[in-house]
Amino acid sequence: MIALGFMKLECDRATFDAYCEAASRYWATNTLPGGEAVILVEALHPQFRVTLRNLTIASALRRLMPARIVMLTGTDHWWIDAVWQSFDVELYRRLGTAYGAEVIDIHELVDGHLDADEPLLPPGLAGVGEGASELAPMRPDELRANFDATFCRLQWIPRVTEDDRAGPEYVGLRRRGEAFAELYRQLLSRLRPVAFVTSHVDYNHWGLGATAAADAGIPVLYVQQNGGLKAYSVFPEQRTSGRPLRADLTQAIGDVFERQVWPMRESLRTSADLVAWRSKGNLGRPIWWRGGTGAAAEILNPVQRAQVRRIAMGRLGFDPGKPVVVVFNHAISDAIGGNIEQFADLADWFEQTVEMAARETSVNWLLLDHPSQVIYDRTGYIHAVEQRHAGITHMRFLGSLNLSKNLLWSLADLGVTVRGSVSNELPAYGIPVLQAGWSEWSACGLSQVATDRADYWRILQQDIRLLVAGTPVITPEQIQRARLWLWFYRAATDLVTPLVPHWSEGADDAAMRLLTTRLQEVESDGDALFTAMHRMWTRREPVLSRFDLSSRDAYEAAAIVGRDARG
Repeated sequence: MIALGFMKLECDRATFDAYCEAASRYWATNTLPGGEAVILVEALHPQFRVTLRNLTIASALRRLMPARIVMLTGTDHWWIDAVWQSFDVELYRRLGTAYGAEVIDIHELVDGHLDADEPLLPPGLAGVGEGASELAPMRPDELRANFDATFCRLQWIPRVTEDDRAGPEYVGLRRRGEAFAELYRQLLSRLRPVAFVTSHVDYNHWGLGATAAADAGIPVLYVQQNGGLKAYSVFPEQRTSGRPLRADLTQAIGDVFERQVWPMRESLRTSADLVAWRSKGNLGRPIWWRGGTGAAAEILNPVQRAQVRRIAMGRLGFDPGKPVVVVFNHAISDAIGGNIEQFADLADWFEQTVEMAARETSVNWLLLDHPSQVIYDRTGYIHAVEQRHAGITHMRFLGSLNLSKNLLWSLADLGVTVRGSVSNELPAYGIPVLQAGWSEWSACGLSQVATDRADYWRILQQDIRLLVAGTPVITPEQIQRARLWLWFYRAATDLVTPLVPHWSEGADDAAMRLLTTRLQEVESDGDALFTAMHRMWTRREPVLSRFDLSSRDAYEAAAIVGRDARG
């Protein structure tokens, strides 16, 4: 078996080599030849499926314009020790070469610069010429925010202290981040790529490149790690310098949703209901983390919900006459400041919300950790917050994986989060959600999104008063918008192409042989990926879509008409 990081490429070397040979032949004859334009592609994540998606998106773009791919790879001991355990750079060189890419190990360049004062970008590397970097350096506050977020993730801690910043680990990571920022500045200045393709927009080796590219007026294609093939884009005209890249994406997606999808809501009602019903059974993200027998929610009506609720309230010791507010904690060290957020960090939001909950006795409070807390926090953060509030009877801290979806949905009268996926899932089933920050769907009108910290407290108190009075908090329109979002996310913008396996198919011998067969036997004409990429690129659309989102006829053809969602 070939291991590529914490998620293995579980195939033998002969199967991998056969795939690379097939990919080399396929893309050599299915892209435009020559060209001086450059597409910059990062291959800095150890999962094979991630890099495969990035290279496929970049190769699809080469069908629209003559261009060459320059692929960035490599790793360092910080990421290996903290998250990945292994990373085989040579296998990525082999994969990149199969896609016709010129491969640069940027970690190796940074190491040489920091350890031996070698040039960050030697002339002639991947066609890089000499000359001064034209682009302005990133602002000190942007760099510090990136370094802090990277340090938190690699140390599995909720926030950075001044003592941390003075310590050798942070100082070493800061020096490395400064080198990455300068390396990207030189690369972008000299290569002037037509696109930057990435799987992440956070942390040092990804985020510094994505932000620098976007600020330089270079389109960023942001490839996702779920479903068939999903990709977002931020074009120069959508960019607002100085704020997180995700914030621009949030607004661009909201604009598409409002202009093109929402007006078709009646035509899509049955389709949206079907997707919402399938989502209840854990047939895909955003509930990917709640697997097993506790994943499905079989509650079908208010009577069943009330029956299950009585059991859940008794189990938790809650007052059955009071509503329940569920606070969904986050992976506390993950992508801090990655979008617009109204608190200093995720821990600050949670701590202040818990303090308010301790004083607010008119409702029950259920405070859940993140299902992946164990791989994002080594400080015992949740337990420490719980200990400070021990003995308060109207509050209960609980591990989220210790609660089935049936019990969770029967209890929740209001969900509270910063950016969690519960803010698009719960409203689809009639449960209101308040967000203290932005996520990619926050401009689509399905949740309550606080505009600042004062607004967060105002909405939270208002919602509690409505719950206690028995007044609905969520509107029918928000429910419809949330269901339409699930359809938009899981159907309209989840592409199916023979060139990429569905995320859940993995990357074992069977999957790799299937991909090799497709590359050898399936012709490229009519592949939905190439049509979708043409639409995204030429129309400057923020999402890769299965069909033309501006065409009424396309919606009518895609919609299910005259059928109950459950069949």
